[in-house]
Amino acid sequence: MYDDEIASINSEMRFITLELMKLAEKRKKSFKEVVNEFISNAFVLDKAIRESSMRGVRRKTKALVQRSNARSRNFSNR
Repeated sequence: MYDDEIASINSEMRFITLELMKLAEKRKKSFKEVVNEFISNAFVLDKAIRESSMRGVRRKTKALVQRSNARSRNFSNR
């Protein structure tokens, strides 16, 4: 990793940390509780994105197979 990438990551981490601290104070919960909720939500979001993209891949694959089968039938009917 380059120094500017590391600096950018550190900046994002500081921003997220400050926002989670504010949220913990607002909800009157410990920082650890809010962080655990944040991490859990991140995993749920990641899983949803992966499943959504896989559904898209399956749909595209199914459509390609159907088109290929249709072409094969049309070609064999000639």
